[in-house]
Amino acid sequence: MTENTDYKLANIQKRELKLRGLRHEILISESEKALDMILEAPSPATLVQSFPDQDLYYLMHKIGPYDFIPILAMARSEQWEYILDVETWDNDRLDLDYMTKTFDILFQADPQRLLRWVIKEKPDYFEFYLFKNMEIFVREHDELPPEDFDDYITIDDKFYFRFPEKPEDMDEDLPEQRNNPEAWELIEKMVKAVAQMDLSVYHGLLLETASTLPAETEEEHFRLKNMRLAEKGFLPAHEALGIYQPTKLSSLRKRPEKDRFTSEPFDPDIPLPPQFFSQFIEGDDLFVKSLKLLDPEFILHLESELAALINKIISADKIKLRSKEDLEKAISKACDYLNLGLEVILKGEKKPELAIGVIREYFLEDIFRSGSRAGLKLKTKAFNWFRQSFMNKNDLPLSFLGETYLGVIGGLFLDRPLYYDNYAAGKLYRDFKSISDIIVTSKALEQIIALDKVLGLIDADINSFEQGVLTFKTLILTLWAKDRLKLAPDLEPIDTIIFKKFFIALFSKSDSKQSPGIQLQDLALWISEVTDVNETDFDNAFSQVLSDLIKELEEEYSLVNPENIDPRFIPHFLLKRTDKK
Repeated sequence: MTENTDYKLANIQKRELKLRGLRHEILISESEKALDMILEAPSPATLVQSFPDQDLYYLMHKIGPYDFIPILAMARSEQWEYILDVETWDNDRLDLDYMTKTFDILFQADPQRLLRWVIKEKPDYFEFYLFKNMEIFVREHDELPPEDFDDYITIDDKFYFRFPEKPEDMDEDLPEQRNNPEAWELIEKMVKAVAQMDLSVYHGLLLETASTLPAETEEEHFRLKNMRLAEKGFLPAHEALGIYQPTKLSSLRKRPEKDRFTSEPFDPDIPLPPQFFSQFIEGDDLFVKSLKLLDPEFILHLESELAALINKIISADKIKLRSKEDLEKAISKACDYLNLGLEVILKGEKKPELAIGVIREYFLEDIFRSGSRAGLKLKTKAFNWFRQSFMNKNDLPLSFLGETYLGVIGGLFLDRPLYYDNYAAGKLYRDFKSISDIIVTSKALEQIIALDKVLGLIDADINSFEQGVLTFKTLILTLWAKDRLKLAPDLEPIDTIIFKKFFIALFSKSDSKQSPGIQLQDLALWISEVTDVNETDFDNAFSQVLSDLIKELEEEYSLVNPENIDPRFIPHFLLKRTDKK
């Protein structure tokens, strides 16, 4: 008996793995090919119903909802319910427009089955949708039809319903007017289909719809939706936020010893994990290289972990799953933070054979949180600095830091800190994905802090600024120029004619062998004079700020003819033009 049971179990496992391989091939294929592979399969309904809910949902958006209708006709009711759960909610409110779109697709897939299922399993959900779009009138046998009966639709001359076009046509207790002809057309088809199927059910549906309590219904279905999604790893946002909780290396949870190197065959009674994310795990970073070296059985367990991790990210970031791009966004973040976490744990080592050991030893969620910790440490440091900063004390906007430093600080001040990439890879911001990202951002933050400290020592009169664009560059350079020109040490713009003298001296050469821009070193001398800090005592971070500023001035202005100075094209200084009389 045991041998017979083992034989059956082995056959089930073999069949499931074969289906899993076919599903994976479908998921990574182009949309048209994927659709053909499903429809041409020996048992398409069995194949469709074997898809995990998330994989089927991803396929729906990859292929296109309306092209996917033949597939939805074969889907399980549980798969339909998952689509309703992720498509029709906007945080804690039902979105009527998306309810219309989703009901329309499912109605086209199998109208009678949809109506039987939704009336039997989710009647108040369906009645909520009807209540929000229509007005119902029940005529007693001794009553005349409504005065404006031309606006009503009736099947049996007893139950009337209409879709009011003006707010004043609706009672005060009814919901706000929604001018949605698509919804009205769909509802009319659905209601008439119910009447054709069973007139008594039609009567009961309209009676219950007229007495619906929308707020209570919406609240209850929100609770039920959260329970269903929580089973798939979609925790409420306030709980899912724990995925970003920083974790010290000493606090990482270790996998049980038996799970590190050996994996039990999967239980056929437990659904296999979704695979929609596998096609997006690509590249040559440490995490991807490591996955390629792990054995298939261990990968199967990791897929469950990775799917749960992605679902927590979706919940924590409140990502609305309305397209495959929404899913790709969460997948990308998971992979980036996992790669960063591996590098952090390995202290910069990028050897896949070492990373494999880390993946086998620790749960993916803890590796992710190690990566999250690296970015949050920078964010905390930035916030702590800003509270006591010269900028904050003088109510200066972040734009005062200039484009690059503004980008860095702006990324760190977000709820989920991001790396300022400045479109190097096509985006202004992206997730931190390596220690090099952390190092680059950390150096920039150190420079900002050092710069702010020096600005506090300069003690400029910010209130004297009234004209132009004030940044740290215009502040420092204008005060420097005014000092050398023996002008008042304020931020009033410098007359262009007077500034020309400074500009000529700025790039003057004492002999032919001397390179242009040598006089710019006077900037460091001036800062030393006004701050009482010797040039040799400037910390490395501020020295780099100063070096970059000097280099920028040389590149921008060393070849400019002093006679062609125009305040509009000299943004590094606060200047004004004085017309000659």
